[in-house]
This record gives sequence, structure tokens and C-alpha cells, in this order.
Amino acid sequence: MRWREKYGPWALVTGASAGLGAEFVRQLAARGLNVVLIARREQQMAALAEGVRRIHGVETRIVPLDLTGPDACRRVGDQTGDLEIGLLVNNAGFGLSGAYTDLDPDRMVNMTVLNCVVPVLLTNHYLPLMLDRGRGGLIFLASTAAYQATPYLGVYGATKAFNLLMGESLWKEYRARGIDSLALSPGYTKTEFASVAQMKDASGIREATPPAVVALALRKLGRKPSVIHGRVNKMLNFTGRLLPRRIAIAVASAMLKGRTRL
Repeated sequence: MRWREKYGPWALVTGASAGLGAEFVRQLAARGLNVVLIARREQQMAALAEGVRRIHGVETRIVPLDLTGPDACRRVGDQTGDLEIGLLVNNAGFGLSGAYTDLDPDRMVNMTVLNCVVPVLLTNHYLPLMLDRGRGGLIFLASTAAYQATPYLGVYGATKAFNLLMGESLWKEYRARGIDSLALSPGYTKTEFASVAQMKDASGIREATPPAVVALALRKLGRKPSVIHGRVNKMLNFTGRLLPRRIAIAVASAMLKGRTRL
């Protein structure tokens, strides 16, 4: 597949300063796409953008902002209005762990806005433009937490279920019109997620690496509505579907309760 012709000339990646977002920037640039980087940390994005320009000869544009701020998504549209965005990677997000009433309500709302509302607003802007061209792609960052209730990670898991179902739904609605949509579900991955979510280190758990997770997503885009990274994660998801819901919830609770630092 010719990535530039199908998903180019520009890709837009949210949460592009670190972790999976930064890796999406690297791998998309390696496929010849110009990349718009969006996140709060301008310095990290500037260094990453300079690196991919030098190595891959692509163009970049940095949009430093907090996507949960007033009119942030409208500002993204304004600052990319002169670009043809062929691939939207809705990667930005964070998690919060702990018992529901122990968590900061404002932070929970902020997380829900970033994880759910922002992808809707950005998709609202860029998908119609892709449909006018008859080509393009959407990637939504879901999670293995999206497939069952996740006590002590409940609101986060609910936001990831939102992304899973949205990505899969758009795959069905628009694939015949040239738009590929994919919901990506990583498990434990070596990123900043655990420290931000106030979770203990994943001791005893084999963590995935961002390069492996992103490479899987880019291989499956246009081929499947959703993908889970890792054989163990796939097996756990399949097993969870066979169990009664109350048992699946109890298993998830046992796995997650001891991992919060709160």
C-alpha cells in the first residue's frame, strides 16, 4: 500500500510528545507522511519533529496546546486549515486509578473530555474532508481495559470502551467510501501511563514497547475494525467473553486493586 496516496500527505497525531504518540510520529514519517504534532510539551515535540525531518525528509508542524482547553479543537482545525490531513490518530489521553470516591472529580472530568470528547470533535472536523476526497484513515486509542468493567480504573476503562466502539462503528459506516477506521487496544506498555495514573510499576507483567504496538496498528489499519496487542491480552479478552459478567468483573478487580498507589 502506498501510504502517502492513501493516508497522506499529512497525518495528525494527538498526544505526540511522548509514548505511543511520539512513536506514531516516527513510524508515519518513515512511511513518507508529513506529520502535525499536537500536545502540551512544545520542547519535546520540537526535538521529535526535527529528528523525523532530518531522518525521513518529511515536513512537520507543531501545535502546542492543551486539547481540553476552551476552543482547543477549533484552534487545531484553524491551524491546519491549509493542510490535507489524510490520517487522524486520536492518541491523546491519560488514566486515573483508585476507588472512584478517592479520585479528584475535576481530574476525572478532564480525563473524560480528553479521552472521549476530543476524538469526537476532531473526527467531526476531519472526517467530512476525508469523505470529500474519498480516502483517509482514523485511529482511536482504546485499551484492553475497554472489554470489561475495570474496578479501580472504572472511568478510564469506560472512556476506552467509548473509543473501541466508536472506532469499530466508523469502520463499518465508512469503509465502502474509502475511509479506514481502527480501534487499537494495547495492554501494559512502557509509557508514562502508569506514573500519570498513579499505578504501581508493572512488576511481573511483560510490558509491550511502543514500537511494537504502533507497528501492529499500522499493519492492521484498513484490514480490521479493531486490534488487541499481544497474545496474552487476546487470550484474556477471549476468556473474559466466556465468563459470566460478575466473574469477569471480579477477576478484573483482583488484578487492578493492588496496583493503585492511592
